[in-house]
Amino acid sequence: MSAPVATPGATTATQDLNDDVLTEILLRLPSEAVLRFRAVCKAWRRITSSPVFLAAHARRRPLELIVQRRGVSGAVLDTIPLLTLDETRRRCLPVKYPEYTGPPEPCWRGYSLIGSCDDLLLFQRGPSIDHFVYSPATRQWTMLARPPGTCMLLCGFYLHGPSGEHRILYFTDDQEGSHYVSSLEVAGARRLGPAVSVVVYSRRIPFFSLDYRGKLHWLRHPWVLFPGDALEVVYADMILAFDTVSETFRRISRPPRRSTNRGVEEFFLLEMDGKLAMAAFLDGSMDLWVLEDYDNDGSWARRFRVRLPPALRHATLAMKLGVEGQNNVILLGDCWNATVGLYHLTKKRLLKKIQFVTADGPRDFLPRTQLNTIVVRDSLKRHAFFDSRGAQ
Repeated sequence: MSAPVATPGATTATQDLNDDVLTEILLRLPSEAVLRFRAVCKAWRRITSSPVFLAAHARRRPLELIVQRRGVSGAVLDTIPLLTLDETRRRCLPVKYPEYTGPPEPCWRGYSLIGSCDDLLLFQRGPSIDHFVYSPATRQWTMLARPPGTCMLLCGFYLHGPSGEHRILYFTDDQEGSHYVSSLEVAGARRLGPAVSVVVYSRRIPFFSLDYRGKLHWLRHPWVLFPGDALEVVYADMILAFDTVSETFRRISRPPRRSTNRGVEEFFLLEMDGKLAMAAFLDGSMDLWVLEDYDNDGSWARRFRVRLPPALRHATLAMKLGVEGQNNVILLGDCWNATVGLYHLTKKRLLKKIQFVTADGPRDFLPRTQLNTIVVRDSLKRHAFFDSRGAQ
């Protein structure tokens, strides 16, 4: 939708509203609408650009679940309020992906949503090392600079507190394997240190992380070489943590695995009651473990073991809502049938569920589609790097 055009009549109408009433109305609108209405007149631009308004608007915006699904016509982004899964407020984001004009790529899968930071979304294009950052509010894209080497695995997207920069942590195959950090606001990249050669990793990327206490945590990641590490020793059965302030790594032991021959146990990291937690899914059941003392790897305690409801029997994703009064409610995701649901851990029942199907038409539903799920909060922030780096 194009921006509203200021007219003499519109200007007269806005003068009939005092600033308090106008501010209250504008605070209720989503970011995309507020940005459009800034063009109505100077008074509206002044109100919606003030630091007080920006802070108040951010506090009012609900957490939203963004799910990327693949229909016959391409990748689609659905958004829905995280705390309610209210179907009536579900909407499809009008995303126009950058046009690809290069040579044909093998295993082309279009643009994959692989991460987020603040109000920004991170995409990977096809199987290549091309990555893009997108602002849903302003609909701007920018392409990340290509790193050294011929292969890149993107590991994390985070806000560096001391500098306020949005930074990217990635792994390349230069010098037989290195971790690098780059910034969207500042040119250049900095090498953090060596890692195990990239050839040991499959092409099933990205490496999904949990941002907890200003640290990124991975269950699956490129192995970092710490002093004294032996190359022949495998450290895959560990959690890797990355401090986004000091930009250093740490290993954390996992909870014990279940001894069974009933299938493959799947794991997912989340935050529970302000603590690092891990969900372990196996054969229609879920164990929920909590690290009681973050500085003590031996303090893992199992809080819950539940049988999953039939609609989420194949769940492999878990998120804590983090809302007062809903301490025992978590979000579960089942990629097998493209379903997410709110589950009460103590009452052991499914409160609400929603199945994401393609909106292109009844024949376009692709069962067992892979869901890429991100939680974001709508924002009015304008990021200068879209202009300095060049929008796509």
